[in-house]
Amino acid sequence: MRLMTISITSLLLVVSVIYGILSASKKSKQGRLLAWTSFCCSFLMACHLVYVCVDSTSLKEFFFCLEFAAMDWAVFCMFCFVRQSVDMPLLKAETSAIAIAFLFDSSIFCTNTINKFALEVTPDSKNDYMYLTMEPKLFCIIHYIIIFSVCFFMVYYIAKKVFSTSRFYRGRYNIAFALFIINIGASIYYLLDITNRFDISKFLLSGGVVLLYYSIFSFSPNALLRNLQLYVDDNISDATIIYNYKGEVLKINKKANSLMPAEAWSNYDSLIEYLGIPESEGNYKKKIGNGTYEVMHKPVKDEKGEIVANTFIFYDVTKMEEQIEREHKIAVTDALTGAFNRTGFFEAANDFLYKNESQAGFALIVSGIIGFKGINALYGNKVGDMVLKFIEKCYHDYNRSYPMIFGRTSEGKYSALVPFDYVDKIAADMTSIDVPIDNEIDLHVDMCHGFVVLDDIAKPLDYYYERALLALDECKKSTTVSVLEYSYDIEEQVRRKQLLVAEMHNALREGQFFIELQPQINLSDRSVSGAEALVRWQHPKLGRIAPNEFVPLFEENGFIINLDVLVWELAAKTARELSDRGIYTGPVSINVSQVDITGIDVVSTLERIVSEIDIDPSRIHVEITESACAQRRDVLIRTMEQLRQKGFLLEIDDFGSGYSSLNALMKLPFDVIKLDMEFMKESNVEGKNGIILSSVVDMIHAMNSKVIVEGVETETNVENTVRFGGDIAQGYYFSRPLSIEAFEEYVKLHDPKNR
Repeated sequence: MRLMTISITSLLLVVSVIYGILSASKKSKQGRLLAWTSFCCSFLMACHLVYVCVDSTSLKEFFFCLEFAAMDWAVFCMFCFVRQSVDMPLLKAETSAIAIAFLFDSSIFCTNTINKFALEVTPDSKNDYMYLTMEPKLFCIIHYIIIFSVCFFMVYYIAKKVFSTSRFYRGRYNIAFALFIINIGASIYYLLDITNRFDISKFLLSGGVVLLYYSIFSFSPNALLRNLQLYVDDNISDATIIYNYKGEVLKINKKANSLMPAEAWSNYDSLIEYLGIPESEGNYKKKIGNGTYEVMHKPVKDEKGEIVANTFIFYDVTKMEEQIEREHKIAVTDALTGAFNRTGFFEAANDFLYKNESQAGFALIVSGIIGFKGINALYGNKVGDMVLKFIEKCYHDYNRSYPMIFGRTSEGKYSALVPFDYVDKIAADMTSIDVPIDNEIDLHVDMCHGFVVLDDIAKPLDYYYERALLALDECKKSTTVSVLEYSYDIEEQVRRKQLLVAEMHNALREGQFFIELQPQINLSDRSVSGAEALVRWQHPKLGRIAPNEFVPLFEENGFIINLDVLVWELAAKTARELSDRGIYTGPVSINVSQVDITGIDVVSTLERIVSEIDIDPSRIHVEITESACAQRRDVLIRTMEQLRQKGFLLEIDDFGSGYSSLNALMKLPFDVIKLDMEFMKESNVEGKNGIILSSVVDMIHAMNSKVIVEGVETETNVENTVRFGGDIAQGYYFSRPLSIEAFEEYVKLHDPKNR
């Protein structure tokens, strides 16, 4: 009997300590209170263990009384825990009063061996096991009154909570309620039979800590969960089916039952066959009835990895798929014409090629409207839209006869994937079209086309599209063809242009740009009266690069400004050096483009250059092309007037090719007019043309200005220049552009003093 008591007490001691630590780890007020209760019960069991083990009467009496004190604080902590668990606040006054009562009571029992206020104990033995029987006194009765009062209060709190709580959560409080009822009953039984050697209530109190821990921290309302599961299964919009490991239906909700015929879901194999999906785990999108569903198949496995169930959830994604389809259609369709946009064209074309990969001979043609921005600017966007819609209609009509994919891939461009045999037909029909604007007016629209043959459909369509665009760009530059096939030469030209643009900054830094001077000959004595500075590029790898190859590129990207400033500086330095050496004291002409006038302060830049080099501004002739008047005319006139005020001499280049030659003479300040030889060719020097030409030259002379004729290449050109009063000639008849050293020799050779 003694050994059994020691075993039970030791077990409860260990359990109380463990659950005290577990409760404390919850880091909540409830956890802390239950932890204190557990530790008090641990102390109670420890006292009882010593009581059982020792044979000394005095020690037995001491630990016997100490058990009562430990019981006080275990009940007090449990009282606080119960209040907290039933959502009742711990009132400071009430808690303090109970604590004081238990403090007084436990003090009486701790000193009972001295004063005997609480109880008298008598040793007794049975089967060589000594135990104590007690004779309660006043304070022992008070102890039980306090203990039972607090316990009855706890029973009341719990009972009240039980009746005010949903039946699904009563299980949490029923455990505590039963525990206290049993514990009170055990205590009453012990009091009625004081010869009983065991107070079962202390064991029930320690063991009850475990029940309280689970009722508060691990309670799960299983009945509620089952009801909720049934509610969720039958009311969610998703169909669910669960099969056991044999493939038999464990659970199917109403949605799944109504979604498919019974023979489809009657067992696992039937469902797999009906859905047409593999048995492996995964998500699959399937068309079921009139809707689209995403089927999630998830096998459930046990700890050994064996499949114990298979779950299927059917998510209705019909509306989402319809929304995605609508958004996709918007994303791939041109809102104006209804044709494919660039994204849609590439998507449809790739799909078309995939379906027709066994066939050969497809071409990608890109067609561009010539001057489309001008159409919008002149007639308005409404007319521009009508043009785009009409072209779409033409392609749509072709689509009825030819296997093709087409779309509007940019603002004024249409692209089509067609059999190669139809390229010429489409290009011929779509090169010159008349678009009906209203009942009486048709707008004539010209188009040009670039195409490329798809020699390998494994290559991405982007590859061919970019090459068709290259062919289209080259076709736009041509005046003789309206359709051009991509070739390797075109790509090489584009690559060379890209290389020149990539190298331009480095070329400027390394001094690869230099100038040559083309002499200007005074027709009266055939001496050198001037020179035009012309830029040249000597690339270390590409060699000599012609100006007509790189100048237009630099005008497009704005780099021409940097290059022009360099030419101005080199021209001024050369003029100063030649003058200092007594070789040439005449002017040097430099070119100023429209890009320069609108991009930088030409006046201050030239003023800085002549100031730094210390050269007379009159030796720098500023050539401005007449066509520079077309835009920002006010800026051009103001710039020319300021240059003239600073002492620079002004030349108007390409006279007669601009928007209004007479306007140029009337509005622009100038000192020299440069006429192209085309202006004085044989067909223009007779009859009315000759009269007009003579009049123009006379007007220029009347304004105290000189006439330079450039492009002079034959003796006849020279004779016509002299005949109509030209002052100076420039051209290959006299000299090509020369290096600085060659120019020096040329000046010496044509100096009248050396003749």
